[in-house]
Amino acid sequence: MMKKTFCAKNLLVSLFLALWGSSVLSAESFRVSKVHELAVLQSADSEGTARLGINDSLAISLPEDQTFIEGLELKFEIPEAVASWMDSVACSVYANISPVPKASQIDYSGTRAYVKTLPGKLSWVLQIPLKKDNTIKSNNYTTKVDTIITPSKNVVFVRLQPVMKGVPEETLYAIIPITVKPILMNKGQLAIKLVPPEKKLEPCTIFIDDKMLPLSENPKVLLETGIHNISIISDSYRNEVRTVRIDRAKTTELTVVMKSLEPTLLITAPEGTEVLLDDVKCTSFGKEFVITEGEHIIKFTIGNYQIVRSINAIKGKTYTANFALDLDITEN
Repeated sequence: MMKKTFCAKNLLVSLFLALWGSSVLSAESFRVSKVHELAVLQSADSEGTARLGINDSLAISLPEDQTFIEGLELKFEIPEAVASWMDSVACSVYANISPVPKASQIDYSGTRAYVKTLPGKLSWVLQIPLKKDNTIKSNNYTTKVDTIITPSKNVVFVRLQPVMKGVPEETLYAIIPITVKPILMNKGQLAIKLVPPEKKLEPCTIFIDDKMLPLSENPKVLLETGIHNISIISDSYRNEVRTVRIDRAKTTELTVVMKSLEPTLLITAPEGTEVLLDDVKCTSFGKEFVITEGEHIIKFTIGNYQIVRSINAIKGKTYTANFALDLDITEN
């Protein structure tokens, strides 16, 4: 007798799933008992839990910037009253949900993109991919939705629904906690800003680990986590080289001040030193200043001591003239 009842229940569930399968990706209207709301942030520690009845739904709000979010992970804590009646409750994921879900609204229409009955175990993890190029994989402990869910107005809508008749009230009125967290890609973003010495930025070519970056004014690129080498090449500026560290699901900002190709000179000297550059008294110490290409004469004078040096300045080079007095004491 028990075997016949079990077979009849399985047949009923199969019929429901067959009817639902034919309606997947087609719009439908439905009513829920209650809508629970959770917000997910683009952060590894973003996590929230809602307690749903089996006629309730869950509206998961995503941030405007979803650069690093490749999916959602939903962990269902299934009470024994539901687990013992395996396949008695179905979980559906909707796309194109309307109107925008909120707690005061119970009537909706949308496209059912995925449906599956809750398994006969006390814990179940459902992973929902939101991007085509994702690294989410199913295993013995998780179930991956077999289609890409496109959030409607940055909301993913999940619905619970009984699909088996004859279940006890204990099952019908059970509460199912669902914990939601984002699945973040194992990449970070590099945002590069080039600051020209004048108002207009002349053409530059950016290489990341020897691969050329497509040209744009302020480029942003997703990179694997770790250390990356940045090279900026230009016919109008000096070449620049930087090393950056990219962290998972974070944006690293790199600002590079481009330098003119005109040669520059940096002078350092003790206080009281008179410095003449091409017989003109120099007052700029400790910072670079532009000089013309060609030969220059630098004269350092302190007291009765004088030293003269020459520089043949070449385009794109920086020269440092460091005048220092030293006292060397030895012991025999």
